[in-house]
Amino acid sequence: MNKKLVNLIAITLIGASTISFVGCSNNSKKTDSNVNKSVASAENKNNESKEVKDEKVEKKQYPLTIKDDSGRTVTLEKKPEKIAAISGTILGPLYAVGGESIAKADTKGGAPTPEGSKDLPTIGHVANIDVEKLIQLQPDLVLAQCGIHDRYKEVFEQNNIPYIMLEMKSYDDVVDKLQVLGDIVQNQDKSEELIKTLKTKVEDIRKKLPKEQKKVAILYVTSKDVSLKLNSSIAGNSCEILNIKNIAEGEKPTKMGSDSTPFSMEKIVEQDPDMILVTTMVSSDEQAKETIKRELEGNPAWSGLKAVKEGKIEYLPQKYFLYNPGEKFYESIEYMAKAVYPEVYGNVEK
Repeated sequence: MNKKLVNLIAITLIGASTISFVGCSNNSKKTDSNVNKSVASAENKNNESKEVKDEKVEKKQYPLTIKDDSGRTVTLEKKPEKIAAISGTILGPLYAVGGESIAKADTKGGAPTPEGSKDLPTIGHVANIDVEKLIQLQPDLVLAQCGIHDRYKEVFEQNNIPYIMLEMKSYDDVVDKLQVLGDIVQNQDKSEELIKTLKTKVEDIRKKLPKEQKKVAILYVTSKDVSLKLNSSIAGNSCEILNIKNIAEGEKPTKMGSDSTPFSMEKIVEQDPDMILVTTMVSSDEQAKETIKRELEGNPAWSGLKAVKEGKIEYLPQKYFLYNPGEKFYESIEYMAKAVYPEVYGNVEK
């Protein structure tokens, strides 16, 4: 490998020890005030759902032109034979539409591993890819994740490796990316089937929604602090779809592209939510509870919250709310529905 490339790789890896959730710099994504278009089109004023109709998706052929989530327009002259999906979030949907990858990021920590990908060569942590190893595999297309892999763009370009930057946070993102991946692997029939199933299951869940709107606070707990999740997060988007009021809706994100906002005791006391939902990026619920105890429980205002006094605190599984479940996004929505409305949907399975 030439000296210029080695230096470039070294530069890209500086500061890569933690995951960055900042979105692609040129990406104009939906804000919290936007209503989820795919679901909103099926709503009426009484929050009733309509039946999902068959929607035929145009079957695009090669050469294939794709506008990715960083705003780039990518033209693929022929179907790629060696695709490298370097994020577990993208790996699952790729396999779901019938595609395969030549590599995967480290799946330790609970990231989903689709059937058929268990023995793939690992190219490091999703936030710290071993780009030299990736280049040696000679992919003819890299599927990368916005925010996490932005710093590798120049490496891909210097080595003439076609790449597509994808965003996968919301229900709408999943529907869109299933279509894109179906086009790439030329299996649009499968992607249409998955999208139809996803939409049908979501509508079936929404049909049971009670008229009463619940109000929730979605805490995001790390080993260091606590923040609040916005509607652009998986948990927030699931609430939005279920007409559950997220008290952080409309708040400013911590930084551009982030799906969290700083925790405010004043805000949570003012709103006094019916329920507190907890998403985590720690190894266990016990560790999350320790962080909450350290950061919040010493404040009398916390103990006075209705949800705290009534024991209405639910810890949300990482497999549904930290990692995007892709074509099974309906499972996140169903879990949320059970957590907030157990009298309607039944209790969650622990």
